[in-house]
Amino acid sequence: MRHALTWLLFVGGLLIGLTSTPVLAISPSAVMVYGAKVAQPILLRPADPADFPAFGLLWWHAGSYRNPTRIDPQLWSGLKNRPYMNLAIFWGRYDADQLKPQNASQHGRFYPATAAEPAVVVVTAPDMQAKSNPIPSDLETFAAAWTLSSQELSTLKGLGFPGFQALAHTQMEPTRR
Repeated sequence: MRHALTWLLFVGGLLIGLTSTPVLAISPSAVMVYGAKVAQPILLRPADPADFPAFGLLWWHAGSYRNPTRIDPQLWSGLKNRPYMNLAIFWGRYDADQLKPQNASQHGRFYPATAAEPAVVVVTAPDMQAKSNPIPSDLETFAAAWTLSSQELSTLKGLGFPGFQALAHTQMEPTRR
């Protein structure tokens, strides 16, 4: 009986150990929002696994990473002169002094909604490792783009994403994907 209890505890501990790592790996450890539209960089971190889907709005869109030339040309060309906030997406564990945009694993831009245009996120392909990747200097280097609905914008606001007070006057209608 004692041997069975020891074996059960071992197997239970092993299962907990093996399943906890993938749970931590399904979302970035932090997303930094920075740039001209943000006075001070803002670091957003998932508080718990329930936040992972909300953070996914900033780094993943149902496997839509593809050649940017396949992205809706009208959406793509409309971004060229729009203001945006930069996103530095950190995968893995980083010390506090390493949380700088140039050290991020993945990069993106958030284009706020306007009265006539939806909010848009563009990102590089995810590199789910704690290593730095170059910050893209031009729009064509990004791998994916998608629009955000008003409900998704509300979700980001709940995470502490900056800039929504300034957007309060804009029309945020749900958008097509």
